Amino acid sequence: MVEQPICNRPVAGSNPVLGSSSNMTNKDFYSTKSYRHKQSEATKKQWQTGIYDNQRNRESRSCRRVDCNNCFEVKASNPKKYCSQHCAAVVNNSKRVFSQVTKEKISKALAGRTYPERKFINALGKEREYRVCLNPDCRKEFFTTYWRPSNNPTRYCSVQCSSHVNGSKPTSPRAARAKAGVRPDIDKKIYFFSRWEANYARVLNLTGIKWIHQPKRFRLKSQYYTPDFYLPESDKYIEIKNFLSDYSLKRDKEFRELYPKLELELVLKEDYKKLEEEFANVIPNWEFSNSKWTGK
Repeated sequence: MVEQPICNRPVAGSNPVLGSSSNMTNKDFYSTKSYRHKQSEATKKQWQTGIYDNQRNRESRSCRRVDCNNCFEVKASNPKKYCSQHCAAVVNNSKRVFSQVTKEKISKALAGRTYPERKFINALGKEREYRVCLNPDCRKEFFTTYWRPSNNPTRYCSVQCSSHVNGSKPTSPRAARAKAGVRPDIDKKIYFFSRWEANYARVLNLTGIKWIHQPKRFRLKSQYYTPDFYLPESDKYIEIKNFLSDYSLKRDKEFRELYPKLELELVLKEDYKKLEEEFANVIPNWEFSNSKWTGK
């Protein structure tokens, strides 16, 4: 009779003995104290030999943005090039160039969109307000610039609108064609805008009257205004005018309404012709309408 070998393999349907190796999963194996202690000792030796120094050491870098001089520290393996997201956006977004078609699509998509729920608070705790552009051809609503003082708010939605109202219109059509420049015989630093201004300054010099050219700029209702001369001895402002257009009349009226205590004298064409008859032959450098232009 042959003896059969004893098989230690559990029979299907039988219950294994608790605590045996057959009941231990891989997860339980990595959680045992012996394995964790073994791995801890191996890791300590690797730290001591310097294998993980790249995890500990940090290097100093300078921000790649040209206008930024900030320095920052990162790990050697970190590919970071900029000190902040702001610097990264400034550099990377400058390379994003939209075509004209894309710009028009974005403009149409955002046209007429308002955000009433948004509140813009400035450093003083004041909420920004909507204003209407003073350009009569625009009249667009825009947010006030929060850093401007309350007594000098933004009046136009853009530089173009401001130039259209304040700078695009000359005082008179003929003033735009006047001979502007420096007159060395009067002053090498003063820039006169017409022959009439220069001749009037020559008359003041001849008569010994002290004067200041374009001394101060005054704010009117929808524009600025700078008189041609100021006579400090008589506390009087002088404006040289060939003729008064509607634009000039409006400006003169606003100035007198807003500054009633200031004296403004207009030297019109008739007044200038009288000065020309009296002083043209006395002043050697007097400029006539047909004089050859020698200014700078």
